[in-house]
Formats: sequence, C-alpha cells, structure tokens
Amino acid sequence: MEIQVSVLTTAYNHAPFIAQAIEGVLAQKTSFAFEMIVHDDASTDSTPRIIEEYAKRHPDIIKPILQQQNQFSQGNDVYSFMLPLARGKYIALCEGDDYWCDPCKLQKQVDYMENHPECSYCFCNAYRVDVQGNVIGQQSPVHQSRVFSDREIIAATPDNPLNFPATAGVLCRTKDLMDCPTDFKAGEVGDMPLRFMLMLKGNAYGFADLMCCYRIMTPGSWTERGARESKFNPVKASQRNQAFIDFYHRFDQYTNGIYHQEIMPNIQWRVYLEYARRADWKAIRQMPYWQFYQKDTRKRRAIIYLKAHFPFLLQLYRRLRYGPEVQRRKQAFDTAPPAMKGRYHDHAQKK
Repeated sequence: MEIQVSVLTTAYNHAPFIAQAIEGVLAQKTSFAFEMIVHDDASTDSTPRIIEEYAKRHPDIIKPILQQQNQFSQGNDVYSFMLPLARGKYIALCEGDDYWCDPCKLQKQVDYMENHPECSYCFCNAYRVDVQGNVIGQQSPVHQSRVFSDREIIAATPDNPLNFPATAGVLCRTKDLMDCPTDFKAGEVGDMPLRFMLMLKGNAYGFADLMCCYRIMTPGSWTERGARESKFNPVKASQRNQAFIDFYHRFDQYTNGIYHQEIMPNIQWRVYLEYARRADWKAIRQMPYWQFYQKDTRKRRAIIYLKAHFPFLLQLYRRLRYGPEVQRRKQAFDTAPPAMKGRYHDHAQKK
C-alpha cells in the first residue's frame, strides 16, 4: 500500500518519553499506510536503544536514523536527514517528548486535506503536560473548528494562542514543505517560520479537538532553556528575541511588504520584550508598547515595575530565591568536560 503520511520525530535524550511518542503514532487507526521516521541526535541515554527495539518490532512503519555525532551542535538541520526519506504525500510532526492521544488524529486531518486542496496545513488543540505526564492545561488556539486565513495566522502576536499551536498537531503536504526555503528560521526555531511560509500557499484549518499532548519544561527543551535564560542569562535571552525580530523583517522583505501590517505587531511585541527585560520604563510608557504592558501577566508587570523603580528589592528577592540555583549551574558548567560546555549552553534539542 502506498504511504500516505510520513511522521517525522526528532529525539535527543528522550528516554523517558520516546516510547509514548512512538506508541501514539502506532495507535493511529487509518484507512491508509503511514511511516514514522525517527531521528536520534546522538543521545547519551537509552533513547537510541528504545528506538531500535520499536524499529525491529515494526520495520514496516518505523525508520530509525541514529546519529553517532550530534548534528544540532554542528549547526546541521536534523530535518535534512529525514525529509529525503519521506515517502508520504503528507508530513506530520511529533517531537520525541510529545505524543498523540487521539487514535483518529491522522485520519481526521488527512480526510480534511484531501477534500480541501486550498488548505496549506491543518493543526489541532493540545493538552499541556508536565515531565511526569500530568495534564496541567491546554494549548488551545482554536475555540471552534474552522478555516483561518493567511493574514489571520500571520497577524497573531506571540501573546495570542493562535501564534503557538502545538507542533505535534501540525500536518501539511510534503511538496509544500519541500518548497519552503530552508534558511527561514527564527534562530533555532523553525515551526513558526514554517507556518508563515505555508500560509503563502493557502489557508489553514484548525481542529478544536484535543488530539495531542505538548510536554513543557523537559530538561534541555526550548521551553526550559527559554525560562532559564530569562532568569539567568539575559544576553542569551535578548539574542533569542532578536532572532525573531530578524525573521519578521526578512519575511516582510520576502513577501514585498504584502503582510507588513500583520507583521508589525509581532515586531512591536518583541521590541516590548526587550524594553521589559531592561525595565526601560520611559520606553514602555510609549505607544504601542504600553498596550502590551497592560495585556501582560500580573507577575511580569510587577517584576518590570519593581526592576524599574525599586531594583534593590528585586535583586534581594532573586538572590534569596535563586542564589543556590545560580551557583549550582555555574558549578555544573565549570566541572563539565570541554567538549560538553557548548552543548550545556546551546545545543539541547527541541522546541
């Protein structure tokens, strides 16, 4: 039977989670054949062994790529190893610490895409789960299943849930993904730029169904490193934020300004984050940044205000709460082998 969907899964030190990711794919009930290409980026735990065991039991579905050297740390795009092997008409994504919880996910999404050639990609709502697998909320950008226009998707600022559907919920056509420029990323982030590029090919469809689980704060993940950098490495956090601003400008230029009005709020939001990080109260009080401050969380507004007007109080609080943590991280870095120091700061995989 011809392969209809290729599921691409990236893994790095995901031993506690990878089996659940694979099982969620194997549980899919479909009228078509699918494959799962699993790329392990030289994990130092038992992730490769677990992948190999599943591949031996399901050789017709699971295609492993087990790297001997970490490709991400060398600046290589791990998807460049998977995409040439993809045989499906469609690409579905599921990173190694996420998983699907609806056995009909693929069937629902493929059925819609088959009947709507004008749709460039579809996505679904997701549960947010912690490292232990407990449901702690929802990643729910869709209140009711419907079509989303290109301008609607591109205009969604990072404070809007629509800007951040779970990657594990996305399905698109392989040919459309292959047509996207490979250098369009926001730093190490590729899922948001991919959605922008796909919107140049048609509309999007959002399922209100909760069909996958998005795991947050996995050690070394994008969410965990972002939270850590915000607290302990403001320079790195600023560089990460600037990468998004650079992407928006490049996308605006690439599209000849067609989406300029939709892109500007994204840029303004990122500039606001920089002002907030520096607690530049004079700049924050100006429009349009004041509106972002007013919509920000109470906790972050309080931190910004204290940092701007009573910095000694905030410094005292952080010293009392995070002092031991800062020392522990410094100790871990100082005692790490030289070859691991780059990875300790920059090269953990995902999100």
